[in-house]
This record gives sequence, structure tokens and C-alpha cells, in this order.
Amino acid sequence: MNKKAFYINLLLSFLTVLLFSFSFPSPSISFLAWIALVPWFIIISSGYKVGLFSYIIGASFFTLNLSWLRFVTYPGWLLLSLYLAAYLLVFGVISHYLRKRLKLPHIIIAPFAWVALEYLRSFPLSGFPWFFMGHSQYLNLPLIQFADITGVYGVSFLIIIFNAAIADLIGQSLVRGKFKLGIDSIIFFERKRNVYCFTITIPILLLCLALFYGYFNLKSYKSLQDGPNVCVVQGNIPQSIKINPDEKQQEEILTKYVNLSLKNTEEDTDLIIWPETMVPGILNIDPEILDRKIDRLSKDSIQKLADITSANLLVGGTAIDVNNKYPLYFNTAFYYDRKGKLVDRYDKIYLVPFGEFIPFEKYLRFLGHLVPYEVSLSSGKRRTIFKLYTEKTDKVFRFGVIICYEDTVASLVRKFRKNGVDFMVNITNDAWFCDSSELDQHLAIMVFRAIENRICITRAANTGISSFVAPSGEIYDYLVRNGKYREIDGVLHNKIRFVNTTNTWYTNYGDVFAISCLLATTVLLLITVTRRIFT
Repeated sequence: MNKKAFYINLLLSFLTVLLFSFSFPSPSISFLAWIALVPWFIIISSGYKVGLFSYIIGASFFTLNLSWLRFVTYPGWLLLSLYLAAYLLVFGVISHYLRKRLKLPHIIIAPFAWVALEYLRSFPLSGFPWFFMGHSQYLNLPLIQFADITGVYGVSFLIIIFNAAIADLIGQSLVRGKFKLGIDSIIFFERKRNVYCFTITIPILLLCLALFYGYFNLKSYKSLQDGPNVCVVQGNIPQSIKINPDEKQQEEILTKYVNLSLKNTEEDTDLIIWPETMVPGILNIDPEILDRKIDRLSKDSIQKLADITSANLLVGGTAIDVNNKYPLYFNTAFYYDRKGKLVDRYDKIYLVPFGEFIPFEKYLRFLGHLVPYEVSLSSGKRRTIFKLYTEKTDKVFRFGVIICYEDTVASLVRKFRKNGVDFMVNITNDAWFCDSSELDQHLAIMVFRAIENRICITRAANTGISSFVAPSGEIYDYLVRNGKYREIDGVLHNKIRFVNTTNTWYTNYGDVFAISCLLATTVLLLITVTRRIFT
């Protein structure tokens, strides 16, 4: 019996990994997310080696879907995958434990526990805010509009409650048909037939409410106001060249971005944007200090571009500051006015662990080979808000910048919005991951940042996907040529779209919903502990 159960659960694990993986981009078959975890929930119900199979599912899923990380670091890819799998292990164990102790169905336990663990995984240093269940629905606009209340977590909750309901209904059918297959705790349904109706009604009711809210909100976002005219430049510089270019290659990178900007900029362009770290020279210091030709050429090129286009410039580069005689390096966005004068800069606040810096570097120097830079970068300390004056409309717009991975940090975008920005700019260099699904997955996450705060976000990406996302989450423009939108070069023109509305619930109050799910899960666990003590 144990051998048979093992192979059955192995098959169920494989089905979950397959369906779960196909739910995300690419191929982004989003409807599969609504049934992807059902086989896993059946394993949890059976109680047979739940921890083992939960970890197998987690390790297999993350290793497969984070495979694009191998382009940067093989050890980092495997270690991160195995670490993230622990979150699924914890979910499986908690779900089984609560079902066993409280005799409750999946529908009451799973959605809260899942969202609680997604929330814990959202913190940059302790997790990795990628592959949240809600991200799979980024193209399903009517469904995901209520993210302006709950964040992406609400969408995850809704999908999980459907998976849980289906698993509970299958369990009920097995019990009624006398085919138990080792499933326990389902007798709950035999005692209370009205729970059967509850299991069907609640998910459908929540889905109807979400869709009603979504369609109502989408109508109000059909007539958006046009803002600044923005030119996004995508140079498509391979990371093999970008990571360690010689002097000639540095000049070629700079020349390509300047030429693309000059040849394709429209007369009324208000802002030209280059992606993350595309300026090879150091812009914030006197070129004579380091006495490098590329520093002089970079500054002269920026000045030339501003003089010819009369547009504001936002360019990604590296800044060097000297503190206590030791240089500090920053991943920076430099902002220039129409006359080519440096106005201000934004230093990336949330750096990628083992990508841009080594956590606790003083004690973990032996992990230095995992970082693709010679030195660790330093994190910025302030959320810089830039002002953009548009001559055509005679208006001043405020905007913030998030660099690369920072668009996965929901709290950062929310704080920018609370500080009064009218739109956001994301500059990124996803060339690290070649022509992989990472580019699509990254864009999917940004869609939720736009909806959560009802703010337009434009992205400048070195290899793609450069795009414009409306406050409704609609990707209303992206750079494409001959049907290809990754690893191409070109320029994307469009206007920022915005709405004059008050801040959303999510902007004002943040992750209240996710924290509530964490508290609910904690309360359920405490109930089991007190029961055990007093019974």
C-alpha cells in the first residue's frame, strides 16, 4: 500500500508542477492556475509523506522556472530554488497539520496559509517576490482590478480558494463513493451537508464580486488623460559585451544609444529614457579625476543629446561616491534637464542579494564568486522624486524611478505614490537572462504595481520588454519588430496616461489583506496548540 501510495503521490506531484509551471509566462496558460494545486491538495489530504512531496513540488517548480538564473550563476540558481521550495514545504505541513487537528476543509485553511507565506516571501532579504499565484493572471484585466485593495495577494487568495474547493469536492465524492485512498478529515462533509453547498457557493460568489468590481473599474479607466510624451530607447546590448567591455566596446554601446535617440526622437518629446547602466562612463564625478576617455565621452554625449533634442534625459549608469576615503558604487538613474544640466539622481535602494551585493559581506566573503561584479554595490538612501515640465501642456509632472528588480518591491512603489508622483519609470537590464521567460515574468509583476496604485509605469529595458502600462494594468504599448519583442533594438514612443484620483486603498494602507491572512493562519495554529494543552 505504501509503495502504491508513493507512486500515486509522485504522479500527483508531477501534475501540480506541470500545471503550475504552464500557468506563468511563458507559455502563460493562465486558466491552469485555477486547477494547478488540486493534485497537491489531494496529497495533503492523504497525509502520506506530505513534507517530502511538498518539498519535491517546490524544488521541481522553482528549479524549472528559475532556470533563466543559470545565465548568471549556476550555484545561485540551485540554492535559491532549494531555499524557495521550503516555503511550499511549510505550506504543505501547516495545511495538513491544521486539517488534522481542526477537522477543517482546504477551503478554510489553504487560501490564508498560502497568502501568508507569499507575504513572508515578499521581503527582499528573506524571500523572492516572484511567482506569486496572482501574477499568472496579469493579462486577465477584469479579474485583477481589485488588486487596488488587496494587492496581488487578493488575486492569489481567489485562485487558491478555487483550487481548495475543487480538492474538497473531489474528496467528498471519494468518501461518498467509498474510495478513500487514505484520505482523512473528509468525514466533515458527511456530518454537515450544507458545507458541500458552502464549498461551491463561496468561490463563485467571490469570483463574481471580483469580476463585477473589475468591469466597473475598467469603464472608468477608458478615458485616461495624456501626460508627457516619452521616448524609450532599447539598444539590445548583449550581457556578454556589457559585463566587461573594453574601451572600444564601451564607445560602441554609448554611440548606439545616442544614435537611436537622435534618429528616432520626435519633436515634442518631453523625456528620453535609457535603461539601467547603459551609460558606460561615470557621470557624477569630474572626468579628470579618473582620467578616462569614456567618462569624458559619456558626459559630452549626454550634453550633445540634450542640445539636439531639447528633451529631458533619464539615463542609467554607475555613480561613485567617496566616503571615509573608500569608494562606494551605486546603481543609479541620472536625470538631466533640456539644457543637459544634471538635476538629480536616484540610487537603487533594494539591491539583489548575491546579484549586486553579498549579505553580511564581512562574514561571507567566500561567497564573492556568486556576485557578477568585482565589488558589491551600495544601496541608496532616499526616494528621489523628479519634476518634468512639459512645454506643450504647460504642466509639471512628478515621477519616481525604480531600477530593475525594485518593481517587485510593492512597498517601494506604494511609498513613491504616497509621496505624490504622477507616474513611475522602471529602467532595467534583463540582458542577463537572454531571450528567456524572465522578461515576460518581470513585466507581469509590474502590471500589478500599476493597478495597486492606479499609476502609469513605463519601462526602458536593454533587451526588452520596453513597454507602457496604464493605471488599469493594460499594457497599451510595447516595442516589437517582425513579431519579436525580446532581444531587439529600437525606440518606443508614447504618452504617459494618468488619472486624477485619490490614492487607492492599497496605496494608503498597504498589505492589510496579506497581514490579515498571516494573522488568521497564526490564530488557527494557536487554536491547535491550546486545544492540545487543555484536552
